[in-house]
Formats: sequence, C-alpha cells, structure tokens
Amino acid sequence: MSGGASTIAEPAFGPVAPGPTDDPVRSRRAVTAAVFGTVLEWYDFFLYGTAAALVFPALFFPADDPMTSLLLSFAVFATGFIARPLGGIVSGALGDRFGRRRVLLATLLVMGVATALIGLLPTHAQIGAAAPVLLVALRLVQGLATGGEWSGAVLLALEQSPVRRGFRGAFISSAVYLGLILGNLAFVVLVAVLDEQALLDWGWRVPFLASLLLVAIGWRLRRRVDESPEFTALLDARRAARRPLVEVLRRPRGILAVFLVRVGVNTTFYVVSVFCLSYAAQVVGLPREVTLTALLVGAAVAAVLCPLWGALGDRVGPRRLVVGSLVAFAALAAPLFLVLDTGSAALIVGVVVVAIGVVNSASDGVQPAYFTAMFDTRVRYSGISIGREAGAVVGGGLAPLAATALLAEAGHWWPIAVMMVVAAALGVVGTLIAPRE
Repeated sequence: MSGGASTIAEPAFGPVAPGPTDDPVRSRRAVTAAVFGTVLEWYDFFLYGTAAALVFPALFFPADDPMTSLLLSFAVFATGFIARPLGGIVSGALGDRFGRRRVLLATLLVMGVATALIGLLPTHAQIGAAAPVLLVALRLVQGLATGGEWSGAVLLALEQSPVRRGFRGAFISSAVYLGLILGNLAFVVLVAVLDEQALLDWGWRVPFLASLLLVAIGWRLRRRVDESPEFTALLDARRAARRPLVEVLRRPRGILAVFLVRVGVNTTFYVVSVFCLSYAAQVVGLPREVTLTALLVGAAVAAVLCPLWGALGDRVGPRRLVVGSLVAFAALAAPLFLVLDTGSAALIVGVVVVAIGVVNSASDGVQPAYFTAMFDTRVRYSGISIGREAGAVVGGGLAPLAATALLAEAGHWWPIAVMMVVAAALGVVGTLIAPRE
C-alpha cells in the first residue's frame, strides 16, 4: 500500500497474497461499481433516518406526547444498527471464503427489496400495532444488508490495484454521503411540493419504492466487475481462510481499533445528522426545510472533500487525519448546540457544513485505506466488518436515541455535548492501539 498507508501495520496473520498489478481500466470499473452500489445502500439506510425524524412518529408511533413518538421512532431506527454486526459477521465470513463480489450482489438485492417493502407498509392507523412490528422487521433486514456493504465495497475497489488506495477508497466514503444526499433530497422535494396531509397520506412512500430502479442499475454494474485479484490469488494458492472469524478473533487488536474509531466518528456524525434535525425542528422551532438544507449542503461538501482527504492520507498517513477529525468534533460539540439555539438559518447551515462537510469527511475519507491495512487479505472482510458494524451499533444506532433521552431527562443539550466529547476521546484511543509497523 502506498503513501500514508505505509505507516500502518499489515498483518500479524502471515504473508499477504500477491497483490494485483495496476490496471487502470479494471480499477475504474471496480470503483464505479462499488461506489454506485454503496450510494444505493446508504440512500436506503439514510432514507429511514430522515423519515424517522420527520414522518414516522405520526404514521407508525402515534402518541399524546410528541417526544414519546420521536423516542419510539428513533428506537426502531436503532434496530437497523443492531442488526448490522450480524450482517457484518455473515457477510465477512462468506466474503473471506467465497469472494467479495458475490456477497456484494446479495447485499444490494436484499437492501433494495427491504426498502421497497417499507414503502408498501400500511400505517398504524390502518392495521394498528402490526404496522410498527412490520417496520421493525424490515429495518432489521436493512441492517443485515448494510452490515456487509461498506467493507465489501472497499475491498472490491482497493484490492483491484496496489497504488493510491487512500484516494481510491475515499470515493466509497463519498458514496455514503451521496446516499445521504439522495435520501434527504427526496424529502426536501416532497416537503416543498406537497402539503402536510399529502406527505403523510402517500408522498413519503415514493422515495422508498424508487430504490427498485437503483437496484437494477447497481446489479448490472456489479455483475460486470471481476473478483478481487488479491482474493483470487488466495484461492489459486489454496490459502483462503476456512474459518475467517476464528482466525481474525485470535488477534483482536485491529477489530478493537476499528470499533473504537467508529464509535467516536459515528456518535458525533449521527447526533448532527439525525438528532439535530429533530432538535432544530421540535425544540428550536425551525422549518424542516432549513435543517434538511443544512444537512444536504454539509453532505455535498463532504462528498467533494473525501477524495482530497484520501489523497492527503496517502501522503501524510491516515491516522493523523482521523485523530484531527475526532479532536475537532469534540471542540465543536458545545458550539454546535449554541448555534442551533440561535435559530439563525445561516449560522446553522454554516456549523453543519463545518461539522459534516469538513471535520467528519476528514476521518471518513481515509478510513477505507486505514482499516484495510490493519488486516491480512485472508480475514480482511471479517475483521473490518466486525469492528466497524459493532461500532455502528454504539455510535450510530444508539446515539440519536441516547441524545433524545438525555434531552428529555435534563431539559438541556449539555449532556449530549459531553457524550460527543467522550465518544471522540474513545475514537482517539482506537487510533493509539491500532496495529502499526
């Protein structure tokens, strides 16, 4: 691995399979397929997060107290994260034994179908308590599919070429932000063109059903990509891991490092991108359009900056950028809420752009190369998936729920800011224990 990745240790597991030669055409095709599929997966996943903040409390969790409805909606949001480690374990084990490409085709299909079925669900007013139960079930399926997507997409893209892996991997991170943009843009458009009743009656279903079209395109792109040359070399040498989970868990340092980094990054990101959206609307009283616009602009800036951060990581090492991002997020925790409380649309857009577009993208842009270099090819899919998706449960699924509960208990945002600082500190600890040369 070139550039900054050379500062990270590769593996305590034995020699790596012979790497691929640089084939620009093959590499571009792999990156394109990985990116498009990742956009779709995260469009589907973030779509629920936006709906959980804006429409699902009224549709699936009606209650006399709006805060109770929101808590229930975010609790179901968290179920998708709870399922992600299981999806990561299954996808990692299959991907390390049978190949990255097959697993990625399966995650794409499962996610698309589950999302479309959410768009067809009857609401609580139509079938009562069965509605939220079905929503939970489909959210779990979404989580299972997402658990194997990011790691597999990163490996499919990066294992095609030995050079500029920080830069190339950063496009997978950009794809996550593009999925966030599409998932939120769908509701920006709906809120702009539909009245409240039409949005609740049928408008919210349209973005979920639209995922079927994206699935068809992503399926076609991924079927055209060759299997990872590094994994193919393992198969040819008969060195593919028979029990990848057992092998990777024997030396858990890399998994723990990935887990802690993701706890830090995910907690801060999801507090900003999910909780603050509802805080600004319900506590501050801002129009939905303001918070959605802030999130969209922040994600757009991040999508553009991720490849630049990835290229910088190739030169100076990814660890420095991850640590800098986490420290900056800790410093922004209190100012973020102070700005939200002003009610100024311009200031809110500005702080969200800084938090997501600049600070968070610095960490996300280098993580594909950073995490990939921590593990041997034989167990790489499993190692990254287990650490990353376990961190997603704590830092992602529970963060909006915990923030909402803390606000309800304390009546103020300061405990949430403290939670963000603690999470960022844990992320820094993760970088300190990460394997190095």
